[in-house]
Amino acid sequence: MKTHLLAAVLILLTTVFTTANAAPYYGTAAQAGTPPALLKEGIGKLTTFINSGQAANREQAMGYLKSEITPYFDFAYMTRWAAGPAWRKMDARQRSAMQSQLTQSFLTTLAQKLGTYSNQPIRYVTPRGRSGEEVTVSAWIMQPSGHPTKLDFRFYRGSSGWKIFDVKAGGNSAVVYYRKQFRDSLRTSRYTRNY
Repeated sequence: MKTHLLAAVLILLTTVFTTANAAPYYGTAAQAGTPPALLKEGIGKLTTFINSGQAANREQAMGYLKSEITPYFDFAYMTRWAAGPAWRKMDARQRSAMQSQLTQSFLTTLAQKLGTYSNQPIRYVTPRGRSGEEVTVSAWIMQPSGHPTKLDFRFYRGSSGWKIFDVKAGGNSAVVYYRKQFRDSLRTSRYTRNY
């Protein structure tokens, strides 16, 4: 499931959105800084990197993701969501260790999937959100087989602007996946020893 979810994230970050039932979103330059504009900007950077041929080198890919793509995400916020109620019981060292592990896992899987990009078409779908503080930008990625993959990027507006804190692929949430992984680890006492 982790591989499928993160592979879908990569596909979204490297393609052009297409939709069957949702209205396409055609953002303008005047909307710079909005979630759709930020997503399009990040996808553009990632696509350029992949097309340069450097993505085949995993070390270069990880370096690129850390320097150019992670600024679009808020891994601290993602980690809080993944930890759920346990977050309140964790000390600063445990929180930091969990965030490092989640970030590394997410980026490693993404780096492994960079080579699978093959210019699938994507279109942005009109964003939807709640009270202007949380927005979801959905997308359909058309696969060569004709079966689209739906992806949802969840953004929230924090003190440093809009950031991605969750990605859903085919209804499977990265945050939910990491929450399950964290709970399973707690059951085996791994986190209590390491954190």
